[in-house]
Amino acid sequence: MSKARVLILSGDRLAQKSLYELIRHHGYDADVADFHEEAISSLEEKVFNVILADFTCDNDTNSIMELKDKAPLSEIILLSSFDDAREEISGLISDCLIKPIEDKKIINSIEKALARTPQPKSKPSFIKKLLHPKGDNFHDLVGLDHSMKEIYSIIERISSSKATILLRGESGTGKRMVARAIHKADKKRKDKPFIEISCGALPREIIESELFGHTKGAFTGAINDRKGRFELAHGGTVLLDDIDSFSLDLQVKLLRVLQQKEFELVGDHKTIKVDIRFIVSTNQDLEKLVSEKKFREDLYYRLNVISINIPTLRKRKDDLPLLVKHFIGMYSKENHKKISDITAGAMEILTSHDWPGNIRELENILERAVILDMDGVIDTDDLPDILVRSTAQYAAAESANSASLKDALKEPEKVYILQIMKEVKWNKKKAAKKLGVNRTTLYNKLKKYNLLSELKQN
Repeated sequence: MSKARVLILSGDRLAQKSLYELIRHHGYDADVADFHEEAISSLEEKVFNVILADFTCDNDTNSIMELKDKAPLSEIILLSSFDDAREEISGLISDCLIKPIEDKKIINSIEKALARTPQPKSKPSFIKKLLHPKGDNFHDLVGLDHSMKEIYSIIERISSSKATILLRGESGTGKRMVARAIHKADKKRKDKPFIEISCGALPREIIESELFGHTKGAFTGAINDRKGRFELAHGGTVLLDDIDSFSLDLQVKLLRVLQQKEFELVGDHKTIKVDIRFIVSTNQDLEKLVSEKKFREDLYYRLNVISINIPTLRKRKDDLPLLVKHFIGMYSKENHKKISDITAGAMEILTSHDWPGNIRELENILERAVILDMDGVIDTDDLPDILVRSTAQYAAAESANSASLKDALKEPEKVYILQIMKEVKWNKKKAAKKLGVNRTTLYNKLKKYNLLSELKQN
């Protein structure tokens, strides 16, 4: 049995050290984060069972929400100086301890949180599947990146639940594949219907009929009774893709279906009850749409029971070789071709590309390459010219940008970085661009030169 892992988020170094020693003394693994951005970075790299969030002010609701969004299955224990902290974020935290806190209370709270969260097995079944010589995927999801492994773990833990799942991610990241994987992992529903509904593609005038069905004569053109997709999905799973495109009046009707699992056909008053697992997806910022009154707040909270963030391809490039192998194999079989390899040059171009279209873009490019290939090996001439040219231009730009920081190293690096940070008013994104480095590198240098405290003050 592996040790439970606890993340300590505290800007108080003395409290941080005390909590670290306490947690380690009781047999748990522990990591520390000085501030919110560092905690988010840690959550992107590791899976934590419990997050101890030590906040010194009472306006950190957004920070707690972001922690929960980044690690939906982690239990959050808030350490606060304010008695009303529990009310603000009661649905996001498992416990709120008011300072000063006895060590025993902290450990008891951690133990209760862990009791609600089953400990991972020493070798989870998804790892066994991925390590199997003939199985490099998990319910058709391909990847060994830590973010994908966390998604596999979440899927296994929620597969038998009836809770609504919200999938977030850019277009092309594979939200539909994740939805299918959830359906396949559900032993009760995997042999039942899986129905995808592209909410943005359905014409407004027929969308209710498509979802709920209609009776004969309900409207002009309704010459027969017709079952809707919700009724056809009984016992199975429905994926509502691009849920943000639903009109406000339709959102009201959807909310009822989600809450009560019942609806009426268009043109009828008879109530139909269904057993459906709902999965919804979006590439939009739902919280922003709620604040703009374009998306119902009550529906948002109903959908956001379990939220899964699907990573972009540019954030999981270590999976690129696996994905390339998968798509080449898939389209070789589909097109009755034998593609045995890909050249280092072609692979370098794929690796250097930024993939704004994510996995869908990669899939389309490799399908084209397989179809056009003449010698059984994917080479640069099998790739689109625009991809080869854009990758070359990107490499040249990166080289020019990186030189800007190297030239500056003739003077002390710390002084130069501090100068740039002041020029851009401590905007990390602008500073990283001006220095010609990525934000992770900039963060590490700020930490190296003890400039993080100044960053927080500004």
